[in-house]
Amino acid sequence: MKPLRVCLLLLWLLSVAAPGSAAPGQKPNIILIFADDLGYGDPGCYGGKLAPTPAIDSLTQGGIRCTDGYATAPVCAPSRFGLLTGSYQQRFGMQWNEDQHLRNRPRLQLPESHRTLPEALREAGYVTGQLGKWNFVRDVKTCVDEARDVMDWEGDYFPGPDGRYVGVDDPKKVDSGKVQGIWGPQQPGGEYLTDRIGRHAVEFIEKHQARPFFLYLAFNAVHSPWQAKAADRERFAHLEPPLSFYAAMLATMDENIGRVLVTLKELGLEENTLVVFTADNGPAMGSPGIKVWPQGWPQRILVGSAGPLNGCKAQYLEGGIREPFIVRWPARLKAGAEYRQPVSTMDLYATFLAAAGAPVPAGTRLDGVNLLPYLTGEKIGTPHQSLYWKHGTEGAVREGDWKLVVSGRKPQVRLFNLAQDLGETKDLSAEKPELTQRLHQAWRDWSATLPPRAAEPPQERASTKTNKSATPGKERKAQK
Repeated sequence: MKPLRVCLLLLWLLSVAAPGSAAPGQKPNIILIFADDLGYGDPGCYGGKLAPTPAIDSLTQGGIRCTDGYATAPVCAPSRFGLLTGSYQQRFGMQWNEDQHLRNRPRLQLPESHRTLPEALREAGYVTGQLGKWNFVRDVKTCVDEARDVMDWEGDYFPGPDGRYVGVDDPKKVDSGKVQGIWGPQQPGGEYLTDRIGRHAVEFIEKHQARPFFLYLAFNAVHSPWQAKAADRERFAHLEPPLSFYAAMLATMDENIGRVLVTLKELGLEENTLVVFTADNGPAMGSPGIKVWPQGWPQRILVGSAGPLNGCKAQYLEGGIREPFIVRWPARLKAGAEYRQPVSTMDLYATFLAAAGAPVPAGTRLDGVNLLPYLTGEKIGTPHQSLYWKHGTEGAVREGDWKLVVSGRKPQVRLFNLAQDLGETKDLSAEKPELTQRLHQAWRDWSATLPPRAAEPPQERASTKTNKSATPGKERKAQK
């Protein structure tokens, strides 16, 4: 063989074997980063100004920023149910946080044959891990190969004198200590929980770098209790509490996302790792109704930012259900692109299976769709003709630019054109009665296909009375 041809062959072989390159047909690693109670307007790439988020922003520079990404519910338990099942959680009797309570779990109708997302990927040959908030009806240890820092509802961010974090890795304790406003650690050497979760994420990636892995990185940040590192106190002193704590918590979460991304790059895994960043619901409304509310804090304040959106956690306005939604896969997806059609967290199940080249498990019914052909441009149009949300007599439906918000109180329905009124300030239901009626009927027809809520006592399940948990006060108490 001539010397020039030998040199060209060697250069080609080196390029194929170079770190970061993906061999044809090679399964991608998959990392799902799921934040808790994050506002649409919190990351810098969505207009956020409370705290710098360079790591999250870098995902949009190397991937696709979805402008209309939705969670399946405005509170955590049903939202995570939709994510992990790839389906409308209402199909299983899950509509609100109360449905997840231990006394109601036997009434949830999740068939054993319906595999969760990590179970489906494990069957496809992936090693699977979960870190942080689980908040799901099945035991996490049966669904993933490795689980650490597990929380059901929430956990303290600093360890106590015994070195344990209240609410973390304790199946008998689902809540944190509920103490707001701690600049810690209070015990010397106490590791901040978000840093601990980030450290464990890096360890998982390093341990399993030689085979395809799926990591569900479910930070409990920026959920209350609002507690942050004392090292960040001066940095955010210009903000009033609890926003000063929230900003510090957001910054620390971003730093740990950065640790994960740097690890992928250093190990040569960046090119063929599919990373998704999103969250379960919008920012919470802080008030003295939250336990251990410090004296001098505002009586009512949105903790976080919904950006241009109206509403917050526990509401079906955009601020409660629309979330940052970023997809990065350098081997397949165009860097720096934007996708403007509505997508949902329940789509991630089908999307990840498609990326892995794996079938939907037998006995598993998905409502979500594979987003990859839409993100690559292979398919045009919208992944969903309609998207639905529901809790009792409350809910919403989105069809194209139109969104109908349904309430058990007056006004019963409100119609918004999101293309012209992203802040949902002008109700058009009176101006467009036929469209309003059609969307309302579509929501009712969809609702009629669903089983009763798990939290409804059996004697009330056949009742047509208004569900009492739909009142505003009950919603706020159920936020957790």
